[in-house]
Amino acid sequence: MNPGTSTPSLRAYRPRRFPDLVRVGSAFDGGYVLPRSALAASQALLSLGVEANWEFEEGALALNPALTITCVDGTTSPPIIRARALKELGRASLRLRPFKILRMLKLLGRARAFERFFARHEFLPLMVGPTPGPGAATLPELLSRVRRDDPAAWVFVKMDIEGSEYDSLGAAGRLERVAALVIEFHELGTNWARFVATLAALEGDFVIAHIHGNNHLGCIPGSTVPETLELTLVHRELVLGNPPTAADSYPLPVLDRPCDRRRPDLVLSFE
Repeated sequence: MNPGTSTPSLRAYRPRRFPDLVRVGSAFDGGYVLPRSALAASQALLSLGVEANWEFEEGALALNPALTITCVDGTTSPPIIRARALKELGRASLRLRPFKILRMLKLLGRARAFERFFARHEFLPLMVGPTPGPGAATLPELLSRVRRDDPAAWVFVKMDIEGSEYDSLGAAGRLERVAALVIEFHELGTNWARFVATLAALEGDFVIAHIHGNNHLGCIPGSTVPETLELTLVHRELVLGNPPTAADSYPLPVLDRPCDRRRPDLVLSFE
């Protein structure tokens, strides 16, 4: 990785080759590709941004049953999920949209599933940001919490916090004993310089294992770079040797799936 140029390009961000990549989470939006070894090395999973989908967390637990799971999201709860589903259900009924009605009925069921899942795992109704405060926490604070008095514990971090990733990572300093980061970087058209700076700061400790373009918003105008990118970065201490640059075309067959199943996946260019 390197800072590259101010013109959006993925030239500096081609992943390294990892032979044990696996898809974790849903078949479409909410699923991420990562090295199985990074998950196996982790004692805890810190998931930032949940909404109404914890399939990633369930999938991670299936691969590593010893994980402790902490999810953090100040924008969701069973009452919020129910209220959203009922509101959208009414709109869909008025417009006679059967597919949307079925989706909202399923979402209503997620409220009860939320209560069941987080009866067994930790959920913190907090926003994640660069400074602590009422209803908010920083990434270092949360990492300290999930390590549960074991500073040597490796933590796997999933981050989907809708644009707050830049400030949160920028204020976090070095991320020691973080096995891997799976991050959605949002609004790259307006945040390209911040994205470049963030990746440059992470370069000393992490290597890119996977990259995927979220197809909901397409590409930055005038470029082939997606507006939203999903990156998996693995801590260098867990990387064997110096893996070569991957020669694969992205998206990867089988492993990668379009986030929006109604649209084709975005083909990435590293030119």
